[in-house]
Amino acid sequence: MTIGKVKLHWVQVLWAIAGLLMLCGGILTALDGHEDLTDIAIPLGLAMVLAGNINMFIFHRKHDVIHGSILLLADGMITAFLSFFLLFNTMIEAKTIPFFFGIWELVCGVLKMIESWELRSHRYYGWHRFGIVGAIEIFSGVASLLKPVDDYLGMHFVVAMILFVQSLGYLFKILIYPKLISDKTR
Repeated sequence: MTIGKVKLHWVQVLWAIAGLLMLCGGILTALDGHEDLTDIAIPLGLAMVLAGNINMFIFHRKHDVIHGSILLLADGMITAFLSFFLLFNTMIEAKTIPFFFGIWELVCGVLKMIESWELRSHRYYGWHRFGIVGAIEIFSGVASLLKPVDDYLGMHFVVAMILFVQSLGYLFKILIYPKLISDKTR
């Protein structure tokens, strides 16, 4: 796919879709006028399951050429499996949703930090971007687990912030994708 003078690989297009899903989920959460988040749990769960499946699909098709692809698989599996909490848990309570997203954000942040260290050890361009996003994810994940933060900012803003950071992670994946291709395939 070509946009202007920029040629995008199908992997980048899929990551753009996943990033847009996270961005739309964040916007939906920020604009939701309901008292709690249970009314939008299904759309948020759908966005998560689709983004997770995109990562697992990319791993399946490109695991032999993408550097650090096992972390991509882990991220996809965690995201897809945790979406079931939102999709199929009919007894979900509103106050558990920010906690759930905080745990998800914390785990994704740790995975991105590991990916950043691995990219750095192999001297890949852009490794610091994953480190920055990972640190932000860890910080926002921990912050969302703290009751005073949730009380001060509100559960909608906490979840929206997490989804916006997730979309930023996909943007960095799109930008760095050409550098993630293993040297053995060039």
